[in-house]
Amino acid sequence: MQLHSVSDVRSVAGLMKQLQPVVEKIEYYKTLPPDQQTRNIGSIEDNPEYKLLTQSNTLSTNIDGEIILVHKFIRDHYSVRFPELETLIQNPLEYAKTVAIIGNGPMENIREISESKANMVGQSLRQILDGPSLMVVTVEATTTRGEPLSDSELTTIRRACEMTLQLDRAKKILTEYVQSRMSMFAPNLTTLIGSLTAAQLLNYAGGITGLAKTPACNIPPLGSKKNTAATGLATNIGIRHQGFLYNNDIIREVPTDLKVQAMRILSAKVILAARVDQAHEAQAGEQGLEFYDQVQKRINKLSEAPPNKGVRALPAPDDKPARKRGGRRARKAKEATAMTDLRKAQNRMAFGKEEAEVGYGTGDGTKGLGMIGAQDDGRIRAQQIDQRTRAKLSKKNPGWGGTSTQVGGTSTSLRGFGAGFGGTASTLKAAGLRASGVGSGLKTQTGNTGGTTSTIAFTPVQGLELIDPKVREERERKRKAEEDRWFKGGTFTQIGGGAQTNGSAAQPGKVDAAGFKVPALPVAKRQKADG
Repeated sequence: MQLHSVSDVRSVAGLMKQLQPVVEKIEYYKTLPPDQQTRNIGSIEDNPEYKLLTQSNTLSTNIDGEIILVHKFIRDHYSVRFPELETLIQNPLEYAKTVAIIGNGPMENIREISESKANMVGQSLRQILDGPSLMVVTVEATTTRGEPLSDSELTTIRRACEMTLQLDRAKKILTEYVQSRMSMFAPNLTTLIGSLTAAQLLNYAGGITGLAKTPACNIPPLGSKKNTAATGLATNIGIRHQGFLYNNDIIREVPTDLKVQAMRILSAKVILAARVDQAHEAQAGEQGLEFYDQVQKRINKLSEAPPNKGVRALPAPDDKPARKRGGRRARKAKEATAMTDLRKAQNRMAFGKEEAEVGYGTGDGTKGLGMIGAQDDGRIRAQQIDQRTRAKLSKKNPGWGGTSTQVGGTSTSLRGFGAGFGGTASTLKAAGLRASGVGSGLKTQTGNTGGTTSTIAFTPVQGLELIDPKVREERERKRKAEEDRWFKGGTFTQIGGGAQTNGSAAQPGKVDAAGFKVPALPVAKRQKADG
């Protein structure tokens, strides 16, 4: 709504006409002597001052909207002179006072104007605005691009500023009157929720009787304004009912997640206090004070942290063995996590032999291999032979072997399960063996013979293994020396001889058929035998 073309603010804002007679009645009731003042006797709704009280409460809620309307009127007209001021001061009352003090300028002497009290407000600009706001207004006033106002336009603006000050003054009078009279008409309700909230609830419910008949669940929605501008948007965000009770001081101090529960608790006590006031009981407000203490205790109980349950003892252990699942699936699951044969070999050590180590350096930088690779066959993993299905040879059938024969100038030594077997490729093929590597590809020794000498060893492992005789002899020599170091010189002896008694030499011991000495008899038995 544009108010540039409106020349008189009274044609837009007409609330002041209704406030004037109400303010006069309030002044009349305030000036009455104590013996003629209104007393709470009979029905409250029939009391004329109670009607004035509800009317004052209604008008006090409408004054804020009227001040905003007058503020827009002043802003639209004064933007010609100082357009930057409306962005610097947002409060309608402070804006109206600033416009009334500055007026038409001159803006070059804004510092002198801000310190002067010769104006319709009766205060200096320094008393109205804080330091930062005053400094910004002073700087912007010296550089403003506005134009001076005419005398008629300036008079219209000052009349609107004066109406704003009158509305603010009337609001203070109505608020003070309502707060002073609510303790007389509803002392318990006022003690519980305060005079302002009590007056708002009484006005909205139609009096103390209407409030006493209202269910407690309908108290929180009273005074909540539905946001019609947000049609189609989500309405389940935050607290649903934000009415008079939500803006009460008791609910403001409660955490957000507990406000709904706190409003339910307070609503129940509000209805009880209204019924007490309707029956004209507890005129001093002691019942309302008791309700207030109960509400505070329940809200504090909701806000408390949960009690510490302490450290609980662990249950008694159940030492019964768990039931084992059997079957192929269970065996496969155990095999998946069982220790491997390679790890078992690493955990074992041969007696009297130093285990091999891998790694760098000494100490923690190396790992022992245990029995891994202890077969001296060039393999890390030991050959796994199932003893139940292993092929067994009898004495009559010793297997392959025999004396080797020289064929074609070569001398081949076959060592394996038996003795004596031809060493040529054709002979090996006839026996069902692989012939690769036999012949000129073998490591040879040049001797007295005219050809080459090869050594072929047959092992239980499938295939052929070529061994250098010198390396094998050196390995056997070291192994023999290592074994002789521990077991070659060991003998078994028997300590003891004839027993000596009374310093005399013992009789020579007897020897049995195996050559072992027979221990002598004890002295008592020997004397008995001699006697």
